[in-house]
Amino acid sequence: MKKVLFLGLLILVLTDCNHNDANDPIAADCTVVACTNEFVTLTVLVKDKDGVLIPLDRFEVVDSKTAEDITPELSSEEFQTARQIGRYPIYSDAFLMGNQNTQKNLVFRGFINEERLVNAEIVVAIDCCHVSIASGDTTIVIN
Repeated sequence: MKKVLFLGLLILVLTDCNHNDANDPIAADCTVVACTNEFVTLTVLVKDKDGVLIPLDRFEVVDSKTAEDITPELSSEEFQTARQIGRYPIYSDAFLMGNQNTQKNLVFRGFINEERLVNAEIVVAIDCCHVSIASGDTTIVIN
């Protein structure tokens, strides 16, 4: 009898803990979720069909539903690093507050000599703790 009671109590505790999982899209109360201390920044990689990195002159990130420009602010050193490694930030955990348990439809645009070479749509998922890519390709190949 003790084993059955213990097993029932264990199942009850485990299912209750799983209900408040940070990855649960229906978890509405993020105040009861324990998050890791990592800080996530989502990036896109821009290269040509031969794998050569493309250094953009500038880029922008726009929320396609609101048309709000949410391009991350980079220092000139950060931008030069992004150009050298071909990786450009599009969204980060800095946007968590007020956006938890939602998705954002973003458009990444990349320019060289004021000509738009990149126009990529990416859907970002925001849970209680972190951002992640829901859909869209984060490796952009320019022909």
